[in-house]
Amino acid sequence: MSRHLNAGRKLSRNTGHRKALLRNLVRSVILSESIRTTTAKAKETKRVVEKLVTKARVGTLAARRLVHRTVRDQAALAKLFDTIAPRFKERPGGYTRLIHLQNRPGDNAPMALLEFVEKTPKGEEPKESGEKKAEKKAAPKKAKTEAAEGGADQGSSEKAEKTAPKQKKAKKSEEEK
Repeated sequence: MSRHLNAGRKLSRNTGHRKALLRNLVRSVILSESIRTTTAKAKETKRVVEKLVTKARVGTLAARRLVHRTVRDQAALAKLFDTIAPRFKERPGGYTRLIHLQNRPGDNAPMALLEFVEKTPKGEEPKESGEKKAEKKAAPKKAKTEAAEGGADQGSSEKAEKTAPKQKKAKKSEEEK
């Protein structure tokens, strides 16, 4: 029998293992923006990453849900939609490149570097609106002032409950003396 209309490599794995492998590689590519792996795995990962970036460029909730099927990590999903997809908004395709490296010393497997064509400049943080930054800065200060005033902080009430029995024991020992 022929392999007509059966695209993709099996990578010597069963279906579940292959899907898990590709999902992990895709997550690594998104988070680190470049990975070093075997050429066959890199080529398969490239196919998946390109499709996900194309879907993420739309930026809708439906697109986020479709991408979430493959990328189950919230940090990777956020980075894909917030930083990577806007970077490639004008690009019609070809978001990644494959650079062939020397063969692996142990088993002589062909190695490759899979990376995004446009990289994030060093020191750049994910883009956030000014309101979100202000909320993040204000929230810790608010919690500190409530705790100092004896406000409704869960941590302080737990401490009070834990110290109360110790004080009772100390009073009993004083009475016995």
